[in-house]
Amino acid sequence: GEDHGVQHLPRMAHNNAHIRRKERCAATRRVCLLLVFGSSLFWSSNAFQSNRQCFAPTTTSRRNRTVLSESLLSSDSRPNILTDAVYDTILSGRIAVIPNFLPKNVVADLRSDATNLYRSGHFSADALAAYGTESSTKFDPTKDRTVLKLDQWKRTDIGNVRLRHETFGTIMKNLRTDLAKQLNRPALDRGISTTAYGNGSTEISYTRFGPGAFLKRHIDEHHEELKGKRGWEKPTRRSVSWLVYLNEDDWDPELHGGSIRSFQRRFPPSTHVGAQSNGDLQIGWLRATSGDQVERPVFLDARIVNDNGNCAMYTVASNNIRGKTQEDAPQYISHNFHPDPVLFMSGGDFFARRLLIDNPALAPRFHFLEPPKSAATKLLGSTATPSDPNDDEEAMNIPPLGGTLVLFDSVSLPHEVLPANGRERWATSGWFHEDQQPPPLHYHPI
Repeated sequence: GEDHGVQHLPRMAHNNAHIRRKERCAATRRVCLLLVFGSSLFWSSNAFQSNRQCFAPTTTSRRNRTVLSESLLSSDSRPNILTDAVYDTILSGRIAVIPNFLPKNVVADLRSDATNLYRSGHFSADALAAYGTESSTKFDPTKDRTVLKLDQWKRTDIGNVRLRHETFGTIMKNLRTDLAKQLNRPALDRGISTTAYGNGSTEISYTRFGPGAFLKRHIDEHHEELKGKRGWEKPTRRSVSWLVYLNEDDWDPELHGGSIRSFQRRFPPSTHVGAQSNGDLQIGWLRATSGDQVERPVFLDARIVNDNGNCAMYTVASNNIRGKTQEDAPQYISHNFHPDPVLFMSGGDFFARRLLIDNPALAPRFHFLEPPKSAATKLLGSTATPSDPNDDEEAMNIPPLGGTLVLFDSVSLPHEVLPANGRERWATSGWFHEDQQPPPLHYHPI
């Protein structure tokens, strides 16, 4: 028989006409980019547009470069910085790409600052990345991923402080305010996330991938209960991941590689991904079926007071991507359970379907965003070979062209960084945070 899944949930047809209307409107909205960021090109994974009218100064004099930088900082009476298609792309769990977000001279100034700070020893090696496939390969910091971490970024006695803190920091602060409004995530622009860390972004850094360095498939943020005993200790959590590439104009994606590869769902989601307004984070999906032709995000409620467990998984009935209306009541798909050991077992999908979900129509549809990996899986994933998408995913490679801004939801989108071939790969990157929800009653600090 046909699998109708959650039969009481309304179905959302894939409205192609609505998408086409959005794409036609995008050309008009690009005026916002011209006014604020000097860019007339928009590209997202939902709407590909390429008119390649790149803004560039007519002279390279220092005076004109300064004026151009200041023109990027305007926040008075401005329209939305980005287009509706970009916001919808993020909320749908896909990757949004905005070429020429920064003019070439600003990209060059940031790259110069980054390279000077790297040469003077202010970068630190990042153990998450790798460049060798042999266990006997000795560590070489010139080949691995190194980062100008936040404590160095914030220093006022090194590098181009005005560029990092005032020019670029203000641009990212304005972007954060825009995303908070348009993604309906007001916590992005208030609280500890905006005051206790870097100017413009909670986490902000320069990153350098040496020749051959790569970063395997991962997700940037996880539910507190998936982080172990200390999962509730942090005051904030990642919400939106971002990076701006700082590579030279002659970067050839086919020759030099270094793309970021995202693993996106083949079918559209029923509602916005990542988190609910109450702070519950997404941990999985209900796959689309012939009877329910959307992907349904699955969230984890960790505030249940019950002897049988403090956690339960749920989805919502709404077919509403933008999340501008009040969220529907949760529709629980599992019984109550204790997170340990169920959420930490290798082969997590199998055990979750067997142990947690009683509905035989829903159990086969469930899978985690990223199941726990065994030691063998981690070993097999230690090579530079690009990961293949799962059957219900599609891979998308984003070339690291200078000035390009990349945005995506930190919780829901698996991604990896492919090796850079024969040259350094430069970027500035970070995460916009939201304050973490208060710890549940069952949590006891260690």
